[in-house]
Amino acid sequence: MEKYAKVVVRSNTINTDNLFTYKVPDFLTNELNIGHRVLVPFGRGNKPTEAFVFEIIDTIDENIKIKEIVDVLDENPIFKIEDLELVNWMKNRYLCTYIDCINLIYPKGYKLNNYKVVRLHERVNKLSEYEFKEFLSTLNEPQQKILDFIINNKGKIKIDKLKHIQNINSLLDRMAKKDIVSLHWEYKDHKNEKKICYVALTIDNDEVDEYIKTNKINLGSKQREVVNFLKNNHNVEINDVMDLLNVSKKSITSLHDKNLITLELKDYYRNPENIYSSTYKNIRLNSEQKYAINKITSQMFEEYKKPYMLHGVTGSGKTEVYMEVIDYALNQGLDSIVLVPEIALTPQTISRFKNRFGDIVGVFHSQLSEGQKHDVYKAIKAGKIRILIGARSALFAPFNSLGVVIIDEFHETSYKSEKSPKFSAIEVAKYMAVKNNISLVLGSATPSIDEYYKAENGEYELIEIKCRANNKPLPKIEVIDMKSELNNGNKSIFSITLQNEIDEAIKNKNQVILFLNRRGYASFVSCRKCGYVFQCENCDISLTYHKGKNIGRCHYCGYEKEIPKECPECSSNYVKPFGVGTQKIEEELKTIFTQARVLRMDKDTTSKKGSLEEILNKFKNKEADILIGTQMLSKGLDFDNVTLVGILSADMILNFPDFKSFETTFQLVTQVSGRAGRSDKEGKVILQTYDTDHYAIRRAINYDYEGFYQDEIKIRRAFGYSPFNNMISVVISGENEKLVKQNAQNMYDSIIYLLQNRGINNFDFILGPNPCSISKINQNYRWQILFKDDDIEINLLKGIIKYICITKRDVVFNKEVNISIDINPNSIL
Repeated sequence: MEKYAKVVVRSNTINTDNLFTYKVPDFLTNELNIGHRVLVPFGRGNKPTEAFVFEIIDTIDENIKIKEIVDVLDENPIFKIEDLELVNWMKNRYLCTYIDCINLIYPKGYKLNNYKVVRLHERVNKLSEYEFKEFLSTLNEPQQKILDFIINNKGKIKIDKLKHIQNINSLLDRMAKKDIVSLHWEYKDHKNEKKICYVALTIDNDEVDEYIKTNKINLGSKQREVVNFLKNNHNVEINDVMDLLNVSKKSITSLHDKNLITLELKDYYRNPENIYSSTYKNIRLNSEQKYAINKITSQMFEEYKKPYMLHGVTGSGKTEVYMEVIDYALNQGLDSIVLVPEIALTPQTISRFKNRFGDIVGVFHSQLSEGQKHDVYKAIKAGKIRILIGARSALFAPFNSLGVVIIDEFHETSYKSEKSPKFSAIEVAKYMAVKNNISLVLGSATPSIDEYYKAENGEYELIEIKCRANNKPLPKIEVIDMKSELNNGNKSIFSITLQNEIDEAIKNKNQVILFLNRRGYASFVSCRKCGYVFQCENCDISLTYHKGKNIGRCHYCGYEKEIPKECPECSSNYVKPFGVGTQKIEEELKTIFTQARVLRMDKDTTSKKGSLEEILNKFKNKEADILIGTQMLSKGLDFDNVTLVGILSADMILNFPDFKSFETTFQLVTQVSGRAGRSDKEGKVILQTYDTDHYAIRRAINYDYEGFYQDEIKIRRAFGYSPFNNMISVVISGENEKLVKQNAQNMYDSIIYLLQNRGINNFDFILGPNPCSISKINQNYRWQILFKDDDIEINLLKGIIKYICITKRDVVFNKEVNISIDINPNSIL
């Protein structure tokens, strides 16, 4: 009986975002399964293209002309049926393409290269030497040249290598029609794997000398040395044998030819270096931790369980709870995934897990090479990795018996992807938990308002830990009004109180963390005479000043410009940096505290591989008194000797033009404050602000999450922000501003037309089209239309946006513009 496969073809165009049907050839009837990676002829030229089998069917419409699958690319399917269900769900949820979603779960390090080759036609190949010479004389010079290339390349050559010949494509086309050459597609399937060759004797140690004697095998002195070495060392890496005995590869392979040794290739797993180290502490759990562990483990095999929200204050020992839950899962034969906000920022977490669980802990994040990523994928498949720690992409790891997913610091915005598909790791994890009966644990000291609202409404099992693991109180937060400081003549970034506290901490041999939500030297550079501000030439945003190189750098596109001494507008010399950055703080600190040893931790000082671990190690080993940093500092760092935390300006976050800025302020103040007093020493926090009465500040200084939540939820309800409404952002961008604006208007008009046809005439839920707050990034102008699901069903709204932006894209939009759709975006800048 004939079989047919419905496949998704790897292609970047929206036009091919469908299932295509292919005939399954007889030789693959019993081999092909759903989830297999296959090779299919695609398009007019029948280019061999990678595709993925989503369905296998028995019948099709008789009138359809159908092509046949060329081959299967892997012995076993690379995707499980659950993976393909997830792809379908994400495609509909996030309004993206099949390939966008497949790329998330596709094994890293796999690559299919396809290319066209040209050969001599069969007719030409059959000619005798004399006939060929005669035939050659009838061809023109370019044709003769091409035949020379083919003959000198063992009978075939890639067309890419002939690109230097003028009009090569039309020339080859004419030659193919005359049966001089034939054109074929070929492909190479590449897997980024590393193998290592191991050497061992083929004969038992006692019998090897007798075997050499009996078979009269002649051995050189170096070969004799290798044999004697292998008698005492079984299965040695070939490179080690060569280095230790100073012997050539030829001598070793010659022993293999004489049947004295075996050469065996084994998989090699490339592990990332772990520079940071910590010691394993045997910790006694308190009653709140035990309750949390028992609650989660006792329901592990129950169906229809809710996800768990672990709301524990900073330093409450949430990591210990995670490890106990994972330990229980391991003993039940289940694997675990631990997601952390920014993997490179938590070497402490990795170190703690590896100390507890050893080599079954794997790490997966964007800093790994393609080869390392492939090895992690392979090690998970082989069961060598049972616990995976990683950023949001680790969620798609190919575990066969996944039992637990933990999302630590789940309030962090990095769990929402900024590139297509713009998925939320929390939403995807919830889907996986329901479909595959997985225990999902979300942990944070400052849950996001959206998710806490769901917990209040019964979507989560809420577990609270209100005490710190060391039973010490949370550090006291003292608020300093910077308006008063200025009135008292203190123009420094540091209030007098903070200066005194830093002095006291250093005298007592304790450590200090200073937090500022901005990297660089200052916010922007401007002329104090005419007000000219140095802007990025590619983006609609001011340049951040970096003093060391005297440059302004755009933190959106990376554009750099040297800052001149004279203003380019009015030629005055009053060009000065405004605001404050981490570099400036470091500089001022060193003038006030001349003896203090200062480290700075921001994107600029941690961009080199291993530099972050180096900074953390130095601070842990007390090689510095003060650590200055940006947002990175709020991410789960644990230092025993830190007794003072200074938050230099809460206003920078508070006044950010975004509806979530109050929530972000509360979270950052709470998280950064939690870095103080984590061991036996009590901690203190100094918070500097110009807005001492704001509810986010007042609630944060008392660690009153409940009170903040109640204040914030009232405002969200009044303005119709999430969690009360969904929001969809569509950003249209391109290099031609007029075209971008026109396309945004086209989209708006199309949506209004479709809504009116459905009898909807109130369009208050549509905001725009308007230029984005940052209206230009990297030479691309940006216009935005925002949709709230006020008085309109979200699925209807998504259906209309999908129809216009994806199905009818070529009709509504120009090819020169890009469209980005984001469901419930983190930010609408």
